[in-house]
Amino acid sequence: MTTVFVGMFGTILHNSICNTFVPSLSPKFMFAHVLLLPLIARACQSELRRSFDMQQRLVVQSKASAKLFSTVCDAACWLAADGFTILESDSRLDEIFGCRAHGTNFTCYLPKEEMERFSSAKASAGQRQMHDAVVLLPSTLIGASGERHQVDLFIEDVRGELGIVEEQKLPGFLVGIRVAALVQAGLATEECDLEVPAALLPWNRQVALVSDDVASPDAETASLPETLCSVQQPHPILHTCTRDDFYRGLLFGTGEASLPTMETLLARDTVLATLELICDHAIGGVLVCIAEAKAFQQVFGTRVPNAPCARSSDQGYMTDYLRGVHVSEARFQASFREFTRHAQNDRWPEDHPHELARGRPKDGAFLLSTDGFRVKCSAKLLGLAAPARWEGVGTKHEAALACAWMIPGVSVFVKSDSGSLHFVQKQEDTLHVYQVEKLR
Repeated sequence: MTTVFVGMFGTILHNSICNTFVPSLSPKFMFAHVLLLPLIARACQSELRRSFDMQQRLVVQSKASAKLFSTVCDAACWLAADGFTILESDSRLDEIFGCRAHGTNFTCYLPKEEMERFSSAKASAGQRQMHDAVVLLPSTLIGASGERHQVDLFIEDVRGELGIVEEQKLPGFLVGIRVAALVQAGLATEECDLEVPAALLPWNRQVALVSDDVASPDAETASLPETLCSVQQPHPILHTCTRDDFYRGLLFGTGEASLPTMETLLARDTVLATLELICDHAIGGVLVCIAEAKAFQQVFGTRVPNAPCARSSDQGYMTDYLRGVHVSEARFQASFREFTRHAQNDRWPEDHPHELARGRPKDGAFLLSTDGFRVKCSAKLLGLAAPARWEGVGTKHEAALACAWMIPGVSVFVKSDSGSLHFVQKQEDTLHVYQVEKLR
């Protein structure tokens, strides 16, 4: 404030001397003028320096915010105040759309049935206060080639704070896009099976369609086969151990379990904490996978059409709720217990204290990193093929086999609704299944 006052006073005095008293300048005024000029220059320099420092801080804060934002969203864009035109975007959004998004209409990438929901979400964002949470809209985006992306849209309306009206072509909406899954055009991945060439299947699986009644029909009388034979696959190696055996085997490599030693102490501790979590807190069936985060990314993060993917069944509620919560913490255990408490419709109750949980499915697997924090929760694991035949179990156990085979270095726990608990792990080129008895 002092610098501004000195600058203003010096400027006024300088103008007064130069414009009003030019005909009768005295030595005193000339001397004052000479003394004030450095002060004026110093004040202007200080103001410019302060403005430059503030601009640099804003640049650094903007970059830090962008990095933090990228951990939540896969892409982002600024829409004009009219809510349609894309004014600013990044290369990640261009990859999702399959074309340059800048200057195009955002609604062109929405299915017709989603446009009304998108408009309602924008209106809801405009009614919220600045301190309120952004609007979350699960939706679908269509790329230039017709591929469909199941996404979560995070919408923030800044028109009120910036005083922008709809007619102005200025940024009015910030939209974050988090891709949940890629679905091929015209294909509902959840409702159909993926057909994989036999050469790409593990252990050279072979599938044959034969008829029970006709051994070798000729070309003229051949018809569709009446029987789809089961795939002939090897069996995993089955073991039985108590919880104490499992514990000792994991710690010391001794006992009946004979489990291999974990690569790191951190991974071992996470596996043991997960064992305690399931044994002491899981009420119903559940599937838990433990691996390095980069291993999950390697299998489920390719975004290649028809490749394996992990899709949230609850629009990301459990993943967001357990962010930064260790598997051994009471908060994780309480949420895990309620998640595995199956109701008649296997959904969170409509009167749940958390609004985002109400009516959402309680289904899917837990993917944990080896440091004990969640990577993804309530995840449907799609596109994985079980490489072995495990008799007398359901699809959850088949998924456990597939995960153990496909995800590098993973350890898998699977518990059935009846209470049986199994640990699955790949050792060299063989799958081992350990039935962990309840009693210690």
